[in-house]
Amino acid sequence: MKNIPPSFLPKFHGLRSKDPENFLFEFEIVCRSYGYLLKTQKLRLFPETLKDKALKWFISLGTNSIGSWNDMKKIFIEQYKDHDLKEEIFRIYQREDESLEDLIERFMYNVKRGKLHHLGSNTLKTLLLRTIRDESIYLLDIMSRGDVYQLSSDKICETCKHISRRKARVGKLASRSVSQAKLVNLFDDFKEKILSNLKKQVEMLRMQDEGK
Repeated sequence: MKNIPPSFLPKFHGLRSKDPENFLFEFEIVCRSYGYLLKTQKLRLFPETLKDKALKWFISLGTNSIGSWNDMKKIFIEQYKDHDLKEEIFRIYQREDESLEDLIERFMYNVKRGKLHHLGSNTLKTLLLRTIRDESIYLLDIMSRGDVYQLSSDKICETCKHISRRKARVGKLASRSVSQAKLVNLFDDFKEKILSNLKKQVEMLRMQDEGK
């Protein structure tokens, strides 16, 4: 077993952008490469990978909270993975160019990813509606005859999909109409050019007749 150079150890700062399970995988690879195969060895080495917020969190743990490497991994993942995923749902908002259907898919993906299915239907409905832009809420109110908050979460999702697909159809029709309008304009321009050329030719023939 060789000593692992400190610079070779992966570093975990407690940032939300770093997945704790991926970090543990990186740590395990380094340990295996240098012959740190025993769980006790990994447990002693692991604190050296923690920096900033993650190190402060580790220091704050009780002295009897970690009894094994498996305990360490479990507590570490619970602290950073579950917390991050649950917090992610509160950072979801409908983007300016995002359809309601796409927003629903993104929201439900994060509900599944964060294991939030245990939340009550009213709680999920409240979380969903807070992600929707005001102009979209106005459309949903119209579609639900005045108050979208009275609908079930499933019905809201269904209505969102209906609005998105209806908009998409209208957009295609509008695009097709624009194309047809362009063709009409091109035809009118072509017709005017033909008539103008004919007029010039007629005028030239008239002038030639008068000159004889």
